Amino acid sequence: MYPKFNLAVIGAGYMGANHARVITDSRRARPAVIIDAGIERARRVAAQFETKASSDLSAAFECDAAVVASPTDTHVGTALKLIDAGIPLLIEKPIATDIDDVELLARVAGERRTRVMCGFVERFNPAVTTAQSLLEEPPIHMVAIRHSPAAPRIMNSVIHDLLIHDVDLALRIMPEDDVSHAFGTSWAPPGCPVPEIADCTLHFADGTIATLSSSRAGQRKQRLIQIGTPSTLLELDLLRLDITVYRHVRHEQNRDNTYRAETIIDIPFVRHGGEPLALQLERFLDLIEGKVDQQTELEGILTSHRVADRVARCCSDTSPAARAFVEQ
Repeated sequence: MYPKFNLAVIGAGYMGANHARVITDSRRARPAVIIDAGIERARRVAAQFETKASSDLSAAFECDAAVVASPTDTHVGTALKLIDAGIPLLIEKPIATDIDDVELLARVAGERRTRVMCGFVERFNPAVTTAQSLLEEPPIHMVAIRHSPAAPRIMNSVIHDLLIHDVDLALRIMPEDDVSHAFGTSWAPPGCPVPEIADCTLHFADGTIATLSSSRAGQRKQRLIQIGTPSTLLELDLLRLDITVYRHVRHEQNRDNTYRAETIIDIPFVRHGGEPLALQLERFLDLIEGKVDQQTELEGILTSHRVADRVARCCSDTSPAARAFVEQ
């Protein structure tokens, strides 16, 4: 029988309520308090999960750990106070949109020896974890499409909202995590302060490539990934949680100018270990217990945010040289 960790959930919005739900269902934790600057929002979520509500951050100081699911611009200020109090944290992505803030938080967490994890929930998607187990040779190319309809409640750039997920996955799936070059371009609708569409190409030090596309201007939700190796192509649908594996056998041009290709198609079983958000919680609880290396966790946070920042800076660079390179 596991001991129950008392967790504070900071932020009573959509993600805060989802975190409270998976914590309630966990055999290892319980939601001790829901904290939100709007006390009525906190009370509504707290009532749903039969726990306490507060508008005072100090209520988290009495807990074993906390989940920070408040708006992005509050993450660092909130987290630094909790880190100073020695409270382990699971912080929703992005940690911040300013890389200096991300590095400050990681440095302080390291100095205080306070355990911190970022909510890169797609790491726990069963289609992703199954695909990683199926890879028999290093990938040479990855393509990701993460498109959604408009999301007015999201105030961050689509780079930090959506694209960062696939940046993080590319760094974990591709054989090399050293990005030698990161190029990107973006589109923002008239009057909008942040991009709603952003595409990028990551060139890794070993010559492999990841091409990533994100959009909040689509007409349907898509979460698709292709992983290519010299002998196989894996197609992942992260929404349907399925994988198709293709292996090219041969092709030929016929006398009547028709083309014929022979391809072996395999549809492997995807192992469903649980809801990704719940699996992420389990890893966070393992981190609290010291079963996960904190330095490795911090390095993973920093690398993904640094690459996303490089893409964002490239997208915002309007110099003729930058435009010419992106358009080539």
